[in-house]
Order: sequence, then structure tokens, then C-alpha cells
Amino acid sequence: ISKIIFIGGNRFNEDGPFLSFASECHKQSIDFILLVDPQRVNYPTKSMGIFKDALIKNNINFEIIDGIKESIINKHLSKNTIIFSVHCRWIIPKKIIQKMPNKVFNYHNLSLPKQRGAAGHSWRLMQGIAESELNIHYVTPDLDKGNIILRKKIKFPKSSTNLEKCYNYISKHEQILFKNFLSEKSWLNIKQQELESFYWPRLDTAKNGYIDWNWSARDIMHFCNAFDKPFDGASTYINNKRVFVTNAETADNNATFHPYQSGLIYRIYEDYLYVATIKGGLKFKLNKNKSNDIKIKLGDRFITPLDKLYSAKIDKSKY
Repeated sequence: ISKIIFIGGNRFNEDGPFLSFASECHKQSIDFILLVDPQRVNYPTKSMGIFKDALIKNNINFEIIDGIKESIINKHLSKNTIIFSVHCRWIIPKKIIQKMPNKVFNYHNLSLPKQRGAAGHSWRLMQGIAESELNIHYVTPDLDKGNIILRKKIKFPKSSTNLEKCYNYISKHEQILFKNFLSEKSWLNIKQQELESFYWPRLDTAKNGYIDWNWSARDIMHFCNAFDKPFDGASTYINNKRVFVTNAETADNNATFHPYQSGLIYRIYEDYLYVATIKGGLKFKLNKNKSNDIKIKLGDRFITPLDKLYSAKIDKSKY
């Protein structure tokens, strides 16, 4: 590998994984360029301003593109060039894959084929699954179906209750995985088993993150965790105003509530609101940046309008 065409970039409000991959390329004197979309280039990073500023600060060659075209790829090709997708928004065209057989790769930070698609860690948190994988695989015309060349099994600690904590936990493993990829010494060739596959679509916190108060406390907790930091949090309504919640936990697990009590605030202690559900209690805090002017008292009820719950399930995120 003498040159890498990266397509994609960092995660939202994170310094990785692309910047750590770029650092490893610098260390090994591997030429590279990043092709990045207009939205992701303006993502916030954790410590370096927006992603564009971080790219400039780290002397990273990049080009902002609106889509993957053969002409764009061709102008960056040279001897022993590969394409490496990392959180890429687009499907790489079949023409490019066929033109560069076994030279187009994707980094997928979830189990394959059990967690295909996008927003994978949000779906994983929703399901309450602690075990996952980091994978690098060949790209084929079929999404996330190429043979796996590197795999790292991951088990998240109980403290990894939101996306931010999950990404912090895997960051060091991502760096090691990519370093092993560049060495080309331990590559595998694992065919994915289709009958073990699951696919999940992208999510948008603002559109999809509405709480259904017909769920149990545990289901709501997992759902809230899936949309928590670095995003605004899952949302619902109280006194006709939309609020976003964070730090959700189950509470009073042995308490028995009638379905009509679901959504009612039965306790306020410190910064936590305690809410009844059809199975046990739930406690959480409000995202003050999004809900600072909301006045709440005991006996108020959280409720999500039916039209919001309906649109949350049918409205797919563009990205």
C-alpha cells in the first residue's frame, strides 16, 4: 500500500476514528487523501473545533465532494492505491469496485453480519447487547457483505451507557486494528453467513428519537441511551413542550403501576425526574441546553403525540 483514498471521516463530536488512521499513515509515510461530504466536514470534533479545522491543523490533504464519481477517484489514483471507507455516507459505485478488485475496503465498527447497516451502536444499545466487533472487510456491490479481513471482538463494560462512552472505549482498539491492516501480515478471508445477518437503517435523533410511554422502563432506558451523548437525547412532550432527556436509568423496579399512570412524574430528587411506566419506574435528567425554560412539578405527565410516534417509525434519515 503506497497510497490510500479515504472516503468518509470522523464520527459526530469525536476525534476519531479517521484522525487516528491519518496519524498512523503519517507515521508510516503512506500518502493519502480524504474525500469528505459537505455535512461531515462541519461535524464538531471533541477537542479540535469542527472537522475541517482539525484536517487543516493536522496537515491532512482533503477534498469536499457531493458524491463518489469515477472521475474523482481516477485523478487520485497512482501505483498501489487502495480505497478505504470509514463512516462513508455513500455506497461506492459498482464500476469503481470492479475497476479495483480486492483494493476497496470498509471499516465497520460492529459485528458482521449481525449488525449491518448504519447507526449500529444506537441499535445495539437499544437491544441491550454488550458484545460486538470491529471489522475491516472487502467492499462489494452488496452493502456490508464483503469477506472480512480483520476482526476484533469487543465486550463493552456496563459503564458504556451511551454512544460517547462506547466510542471512547473502542478508540484504542480502532487504532490497533488499522495498524494491523497496514502491516498486511494478519489478514483473514472470512465469508459472511447470510442466514446470520441483520440489517438496520440510519437514525436521526430529531426525527426518530421519540419515547413511547407504552414501553417498559427497561425498554425506554435502552432507547434513551441510544440517542444520548454526543447527541441531544431521546425526546417527548410535557405541558405541550418538547423536552430531551439524558442519563436514563431504571428505578423502583418492584413497583407496580397501572398503564394509566405511565408517563406521570411521581418523584423529583436532586436533578432526576422519576416517571412511572407500565413496568417499573424510570429516572432521567432533562437536557438543560434543550429544555432550560421548562417548569415541571409532581403529577405532570410526559406524553408523546401519536403522530410523532408514527412519523418516527416511517421517517428514514437521509444520512
